[in-house]
Amino acid sequence: MTYVWIGLTILVYSLSRRLSMKWASPFTNVVFLSTAILILLLLVTGQSYDAYEPATDLITILLGPATVALGLPLYRNLPVLLARAKRALSAIVIGSLSTIFVAVLFGKLFSFTENVLIALSVKSATSPIALELARQLEGDATLAASIAVACGILGAMLGPVLLTWIRMDDPFTRGLTLGTISHGIGTAQAATEHPLSGATGGAAMGLTAIFTSFILPILYPFLF
Repeated sequence: MTYVWIGLTILVYSLSRRLSMKWASPFTNVVFLSTAILILLLLVTGQSYDAYEPATDLITILLGPATVALGLPLYRNLPVLLARAKRALSAIVIGSLSTIFVAVLFGKLFSFTENVLIALSVKSATSPIALELARQLEGDATLAASIAVACGILGAMLGPVLLTWIRMDDPFTRGLTLGTISHGIGTAQAATEHPLSGATGGAAMGLTAIFTSFILPILYPFLF
């Protein structure tokens, strides 16, 4: 059954990619659409996630090479990245701090528990780092990882639309924004727009994760 689900996952991804290329829309985002179709298939067939989970092992293994592959566009666009490094680093610091403070403020307005506040505060770090940060802060690691993934999907879906709406067409800026707010999934979306966007998104994703890892434990006593 595991091989059936692996085949279905590949098929669903291929179909989602074709639809995304034919009809550009937030709702045809490849990750969002693939996830929605697979959830629907599980519900229709009456299968639990436990039955599907072994099929994700191959995908999880491939995440390592896929992440390393992000270094190629970084290398190819290194001169541009270095030329705009100072402004990019400033934007990443401001963006990272903004996402933390806004998320915690939003959570406190709605009287969320501390576990939820911690999960919200780490949401813009890439999922593995969000998970470890939540553990370090004695929060719910599973919730933190789930919110980080949801943040990545929503950012990849709505980020390009909002950036286009405010007439932000510069590939460097678009990649920087998507990588900062929606990590790997946003970077993948940025890479489909322009090679420079993908390179900038990859750099922003990594630097945001590093900065969040250092600053959040320091801010923790003041925020919570």
